[in-house]
Amino acid sequence: MYAPLPSRTLARLCVALTAAIACPAPAASWKPGEPVEVVVGVSPGGAMDRTARTVHRSLVASGAIPATSYVSNKPGGGHAVAYAYTINQRGKPHVIQIGNSPLVTNYLLGRSTIRHTDLTPLAIIFQETMVYGVKEDSGIRDARDLFERLKKDVTSVSFSVSSGLGTANYFTATQVAHAAGADNKKLKVVSFAGAAQGVTAALGGHVDVVITTPSALAPHVKAKKLRIIATAADERLGGIYAEVPTWKELKVDSSLALWRAVLGPPGLAADQAAYWEGALKAMTSTEEWSRELEREFLTPRFMGRAETAAFLAAEEKRFRAHFAEFGILKQP
Repeated sequence: MYAPLPSRTLARLCVALTAAIACPAPAASWKPGEPVEVVVGVSPGGAMDRTARTVHRSLVASGAIPATSYVSNKPGGGHAVAYAYTINQRGKPHVIQIGNSPLVTNYLLGRSTIRHTDLTPLAIIFQETMVYGVKEDSGIRDARDLFERLKKDVTSVSFSVSSGLGTANYFTATQVAHAAGADNKKLKVVSFAGAAQGVTAALGGHVDVVITTPSALAPHVKAKKLRIIATAADERLGGIYAEVPTWKELKVDSSLALWRAVLGPPGLAADQAAYWEGALKAMTSTEEWSRELEREFLTPRFMGRAETAAFLAAEEKRFRAHFAEFGILKQP
C-alpha cells in the first residue's frame, strides 16, 4: 500500500493543479502554415513585379513563408483590380500585396473608391524615384528642351506611364507640365499595364518620353538604346545615372520620393499583422536585401505598421493638395 501524502504536501499539490488548469500555457504566435500569395497589380516584367518577386524570394529564403508560396499578378485599373482582390480576402493572413502610390492617388483622382484605410498596413520597405528616358535618336535633346516644348505646346510631347493615371510617374509629369505653365488636363499621357510595355513603346517610337524607375531603364541605357534626360530625385543618382541632372537642378519644381508598401487584407488579427511586420523588418535588415537595393538604384527605408499607417495618411494629404493645385482633384 502507498502511504498517504502529508496534508501540507497535498495542499501545495492541489494549489499547483488548480493554477495549471486556470492558467493554461499561452498559445504559440501565428505564422504561415500554408502557401502565401504575394499579390501585385501589374503584369510581369516591370519594376513593381520585380519588387514582388524579390520580396517573395527573400521571404522564402529566410524561412518566413513556405517554399510553395507564389507571386500573383493582377493588372488592371491602375492596381485597383489587385487592391479589390486583396480587400475581398478579409481576415486571410496568407495574402499580402505590394503597394505603391496609386493606393492613395487613384481615390483622389476619382479612379477608384478604394482607400489606404481599406487594407492593413504592414510595412514600407524602400523608396525610389522616377527617371525620364527618350529613344537614343530622339529629337528631344535634353531636359531643358523637353521643358520648352511643353511650355510652347503641351500636346506636342507624349509620355508613357504605367498602371494608370494615378501613378507617381504621371504625378511627376504633371509637376513638370505645371512648372512649364501648361494645362495638365491637356497632357498627352499613354498608360500601360506595366513598365515593360511602356519601355517597349518608347523604344518603338510610339511615345516620346518614358517615365519609370531607374532599374526598368538601366538595361536599355547600357545598350545605348535609351537616353536618360532627367530624374525627379532630390539629389543625383549614382552609377550610370551619375551625370543625369535632377529637375530641381534645372530650377523645375518636380521632386518625388516614391515608396513601396506591403499590405494585408482587412481584418487581420494582431498577432498575424505583427508576424508580417517582424518578417519584413528582418528581410530588409539582411546584406542580400541591401545588395538588391543597390542593384536596383533604390534607397533603404523601413517603417513598421503604425508608422506606415501615419505615412499613408500624410501622403493622401500631400497628393490632395497637389492635385487641387493642378485642378485634377476629384475627391473633395
